[in-house]
Amino acid sequence: MSHKRVLRAGEAIKRELGFILDRKLCDPRIGMVTVTRVDLSEDLRYAKVFVSFLGDDEERDESLRLLRKARRFIRGELAHSLRFRVAPELTFLIDDSSKNYIRISNVLKDIQEEDSEGRSERPDEDNGGEPREDTGSA
Repeated sequence: MSHKRVLRAGEAIKRELGFILDRKLCDPRIGMVTVTRVDLSEDLRYAKVFVSFLGDDEERDESLRLLRKARRFIRGELAHSLRFRVAPELTFLIDDSSKNYIRISNVLKDIQEEDSEGRSERPDEDNGGEPREDTGSA
């Protein structure tokens, strides 16, 4: 099967899952959920759905458990709306990339602060990036 077709189908599934989770899945125990990525198998039979949640780890784990429990309903809605011959088997996984982005951003921010503090403590060593003039005699 064409790689482009798999990508298009994955995007369609991602878009439709977002709609289903937002509008049709009426369980208030599932927190704010976002579908971040869908990895689809070449034969379109299996889909890994990466989701992120707002809230702490306990709420996230409970919401993921409830999503997995509602998998049959979600798959049925997906099959009905996309009109695939066979709706893909859904596997829901936590997408921790946003946590990683925040962690990396904080580390870079700390490094930048340490670097600026280090430069302010050594004003004689830093001359604004200009090349040093050789004042010594040879």
